[in-house]
Amino acid sequence: MATGLAAATARRRLLHLPRHRWAYLSSSAATTEGLDGGDGSGGGRVKIFDRDLKRRHRDRAAWAMGETDALADAVADNLLDRLEDCRKAFPSALCLGGSAGAVRRSLRGRGGIEKLIMMDMSADMVRKWREMENATDDGLETHFVVGDEEYLPIKESSQDTVISCLGLHWTNDLPGAMIQCRLALKPDGLFLAAILGGETLK
Repeated sequence: MATGLAAATARRRLLHLPRHRWAYLSSSAATTEGLDGGDGSGGGRVKIFDRDLKRRHRDRAAWAMGETDALADAVADNLLDRLEDCRKAFPSALCLGGSAGAVRRSLRGRGGIEKLIMMDMSADMVRKWREMENATDDGLETHFVVGDEEYLPIKESSQDTVISCLGLHWTNDLPGAMIQCRLALKPDGLFLAAILGGETLK
């Protein structure tokens, strides 16, 4: 009796399997919801975050930003400690979005950085950084760029180090963004990043 019941259950599973598989494939092929460029222009990449909405959030955050941020400063300071583990200097550095302001405050001559590019997708955030930079006089050559981490407007093999502090976890294509960071780096360049992971808030 038990053997007959098990055999019947197995037959039902076999009968249902092709239908489930077909339904999955057809729904994957038919829908473009949640994809970047459903018409094929965006390569069918999954769109998790609304980057335009994120930019507007960054605009608002710029005007609420204080001179210091305890959490961001602690993460940036810990991240930049890695520069002191390296024997070489990194004259040119690109700092991407997120808590780039905290990175700028925490540099204090570490890594031998002489030229810093601070980039963010929010023009208001970049403007705020520029205002804060005008009040700083430490001799560091600093440039400001409005750009998206997903489409870096940076010349290939031009940077000694790329730093991202609490910013890359908002990208839709993290591997792609990291590949672009690699392309921006010189052959012996250093990539430093701190991002929020799946276990961060648990």
